[in-house]
This record gives sequence, structure tokens and C-alpha cells, in this order.
Amino acid sequence: MRLIRIGDISIARVWESSIRLPLSQLGPVDELIACHRDWLYPRFADLSDDMFEFNWQSWIIDVDGFVIVIDPCAGNGRERPAIQPLHRLDLPWLERFSATGYTPERVDAVFCTHLHCDHCGWNTRQIDGRWVPTFPNARYYFVDAEVRRWDPDAPGYREVDYNANVFDDSIRPVLEAGLAAIVPADHMIAPGVRIQPAHGHSDGHCVLRVDYRGTRLWFTGDAFHHPLQVSDTALNLGGDDDPALAIATRERLCSTIASEGSYFIPAHFAAPHAGRIIGAQEGRFRFVPLGY
Repeated sequence: MRLIRIGDISIARVWESSIRLPLSQLGPVDELIACHRDWLYPRFADLSDDMFEFNWQSWIIDVDGFVIVIDPCAGNGRERPAIQPLHRLDLPWLERFSATGYTPERVDAVFCTHLHCDHCGWNTRQIDGRWVPTFPNARYYFVDAEVRRWDPDAPGYREVDYNANVFDDSIRPVLEAGLAAIVPADHMIAPGVRIQPAHGHSDGHCVLRVDYRGTRLWFTGDAFHHPLQVSDTALNLGGDDDPALAIATRERLCSTIASEGSYFIPAHFAAPHAGRIIGAQEGRFRFVPLGY
């Protein structure tokens, strides 16, 4: 468990698991490594093999007593054969969640930036052979375009192997329990807490913007997978519904976050997980980790 303090906002991190991936999976990065070696190593790549840490983690934010869970990871006991690190997990995520001082019953809202398997799994848990909502007193906020994208019964549904079974085990039980709010891509959850569009990685992928006592945060989901994508928005880890739109979204977010002087917290970054974006230098933005 890790606590992050930014201004008057405290954020709790709930870690599920990690893997190591090669930087080359993002694309041809030799030039970027040469340009950014001073900040890339050792925090965001291993100098010995150019691998980086990719985290599955969730966030809990408390805004004046209103508790929001963002991107509740992959979940236990799921059939995910296309992504072996997430297949049939049995991990103490709920125990780690409770170690933050919050219980699932205390949560007021759950927001999934998108409905890929690793961002919505702990929406539910299995009890007596049934999938039931993990957060029984929360309102779950699902973006309408994202629900349409991943509902197997929706017209024009496009199947991808890595997201098989997700709607049935992680979304439909919430809908059937009457806990879901299906909302547009620009929607206020609470004062100072707003869902905003960031499409491309998935049809309805969105981000969460928090503006609280003068501190601005952006929880950016999978708009970014690695800090190098701040400097070169064309780098891509894969899995995008619309790669060109995903690039345009990264460019827009970089410009907005830099101009606001905001902080941002992507879904998968290594420690310290959060940071800022500083203005373009030689035509490129740059990620500055929290504390630097």
C-alpha cells in the first residue's frame, strides 16, 4: 500500500501485480533513450536490459468524504487465457484495499476509465459461485460508448481475445444489481470531479479530472502506458481501438496538463506513479515525476 499526497489531496494506491516489459514493445525507442537517458534510468527502465516495470494498480481518492475508486484492476478467478499474467488470479487485492483504511462498503463511487479486463475486474467478486458487486454501496460510473463497445449483445460488437468474458463477469452483474450509472463522456460525478473524453485506446475511454482546493489531478487510465509516450505520443504499447485517435488524445492531454500546471496519474506507471508534464522542448513534452 502506498499513499500519495498532492496539495490537499491524498490518494491511496492499491497494487495488484506487476510484470516487466521491453521498451522495444513501445516502438523504435533508441533515439528517445539517447535523448532522455538522464531521467529514464533507473526509475523508468532498467539500464541492464531496457525493460520497464508495468503495474496493475487502482486508486482511492477521498474528496471531502466522498470516496472514489478508480480502475479496480483485473480481479481474482477470471478466465483470461489471452493475458496469462491476469488468468485465474488469486491475489490479496481486497486485503490491500482494506489496509488503506477504507472498506469496500465505504466507497461512494467507482469509475472505470474503460472496460478492458485490467480496469474493471474488481467491480465484482465471486461469492457462492456468483459474481456480485464488490462495492455494494457505490454508484458505478460507466461511459455509455464504452458499454456499447463491450456488450456482446450490442449491435456491431467487435470481439477481441484479451477482453473475452469481461462484460459478463465484471459489468453485467453491476448493471443487474441496479448500481450502475451509464453516463456521457463529459459528466460530473461530484463537485470538482468530472469524467472527460479521452477516446482512442477504446471507443469510450475517458479520464477523470479532479479540481480540489486549487489542486488539479488527471487520472488518465491507458491514455499513457509509459512516460516516453509523453515525449513521443506516437509510441504505442498496442491494444488501441483507434491508434490515430489515441495519439491525438495524448497530444491534447499533454498540452492541457502542461498549460494548467496539473498533475497526472496514469494507470500503469512505476513509482512514484504520478507527476507533471512540462512544456515542449525541441518540440517534445517531458514527464517530471512527483518529487522532482
